[in-house]
Amino acid sequence: MFNLNKKEEVQTTKYMVFGKFKDSKNFIFEKQFISKESADKYVDIIKENNDYENYEYFLFEQSKDYTYQDKE
Repeated sequence: MFNLNKKEEVQTTKYMVFGKFKDSKNFIFEKQFISKESADKYVDIIKENNDYENYEYFLFEQSKDYTYQDKE
């Protein structure tokens, strides 16, 4: 897939966790992960601590890397 060997593809960190306060329009980058499962576990642990009130978490998936050029 994407003309990469399997080892390179697995190591791509394409799941990014962002957060924001409910009354804000700006997202805050939290951390990025190789797998969705790791991102889910991270958010579960952070939510247990409940450091901030009215704080929401969001998962974004990188679908395209604009720095990668397909060599044909």
